This record gives sequence, structure tokens and C-alpha cells, in this order.
Amino acid sequence: MSVDPAPAHPRGHAHAHTDEEVAERIATTLELLRGAGGRITTARRAVVTTLHAGDDHHVTAEDVAAAVQAEHPDVHLSTVYRTLEALEELDVVARVDLGPGPAVFHLVDHAHHHLVCTRCGRVEEAAADVVGPLAEVLDARYGFAAAPHRLTITGLCRDCR
Repeated sequence: MSVDPAPAHPRGHAHAHTDEEVAERIATTLELLRGAGGRITTARRAVVTTLHAGDDHHVTAEDVAAAVQAEHPDVHLSTVYRTLEALEELDVVARVDLGPGPAVFHLVDHAHHHLVCTRCGRVEEAAADVVGPLAEVLDARYGFAAAPHRLTITGLCRDCR
């Protein structure tokens, strides 16, 4: 079976959204936080805005902190981590392991998996349906429900093979 790869990016590829869509996603995420009992502080609003408005939706906590601190220098990295953890609990972001280095977070606005080249570090997104049959086997044979957006498959990319 041949799968056309998504455009490669060092940590994934960006997804274009209109300004109106971004504003709606920010508002929805803030409402989720509020509904879970979280206060909507300037720092939390800045983290959520950074995640939704950025060009790269595969970011480290340090990436988010740097972007937030450019506008709000008093926001600490620990606050960014706590906000990312709260967003992860609400299934807004997923923490994924893409190999050596810090954990990467991405918005779960679309289910996909990550193909990570162990030689060059290239990361490609694979559509959720690509691993659908594997998820069915895991469920049937082991009673295991694979996370729909957290599967990382390591191997060699097309160029390194």
C-alpha cells in the first residue's frame, strides 16, 4: 500500500485557518478551560492564542513560552507547562514523543499520527485512517484502544531508505 506523504516539516506541517476560524477556536478553548473551573488569565489566554494562531502546531513548551514572553515577559515557563497540562486534560492538545529532545504538543483539531525518521529526524503526519486497521487489530486482539492522535511510528523516511 502506498501512502502519499504530507509535506515534511521539522516537527510536522502547518494547517492554514482563517482569522475568523482562529478566533472561534481560541474562544472555544477558553470556554473549555472556564468550564473545567479554570480562570482565564492573561497568561492562559496568551498560551491558547499562541497555540491556535501559530504557523506550526507542533511546538515545545519552550517554543510556546518564548512566543508568549515576547508579548508578556512576566509569564513563567511553569505557567505555560501548567496551561498545556490543563489543555491536555481537556483533549485540546496532545503531548507526543517525536524522539530525542523535549516533548512536543499539538492541537488535536484533526486526528493524525507521526512518522519519525530515526536517521534524519524528519517528521511527517500520517492520516488517522492509515493506521485504522492496526487500531482495530489492537482492539480485537488485546482490548487496547489506541489514542487517535498520539501514535508515533519510527523508521526511515523515503529519502533515508
